[in-house]
Amino acid sequence: MRRFLLIAGLCALLPGAAVCAQERAAEPKAPKAAVKAKGKANGEAPAPLERWNRMTPEERKQALAKLPPERRRELQQKLQQYRNLPPEQRQQLGERYKAFSQLPPEQQNRARELFRQFNSLPEDRRPMVKQEYEQLRAMPEAERNERMNNEAFRSRYTPAEQQMLRDLSQTFGSSR
Repeated sequence: MRRFLLIAGLCALLPGAAVCAQERAAEPKAPKAAVKAKGKANGEAPAPLERWNRMTPEERKQALAKLPPERRRELQQKLQQYRNLPPEQRQQLGERYKAFSQLPPEQQNRARELFRQFNSLPEDRRPMVKQEYEQLRAMPEAERNERMNNEAFRSRYTPAEQQMLRDLSQTFGSSR
């Protein structure tokens, strides 16, 4: 659940990370191939976090100063959560971010909306919906559709939750 919420938070905070990236735009950069090779070799962070990690403390301070106080606190909190993840979870998050960033802009916007909907669910419903999503995601499409159309599924989830699970499954497809 933490990973799901973290990726949702990171996706929501990407515009803030873009501010950080603008700080680096004027500086000479390492060749992309070298950066990509380094990232692949040690499970580096998603691109905005890589840029953030390459900034000097002064550059980070300047980038954060440009953000509204609440946004700055949110970004700092998400960055700390990211740093506290075990390396394999960071790598998995990087892979999910990469998959997200490859979606067309309209699907990225839809995914952000779905994350907001998920986060607006009551606390007691989130684990159940998250677990169902993970199970659906692991299924082939035909099996997933069969499960979503059965009575047990419909009786367990509200119509809004059912739609959210359908939309998440369509947007992010299968993990296979």
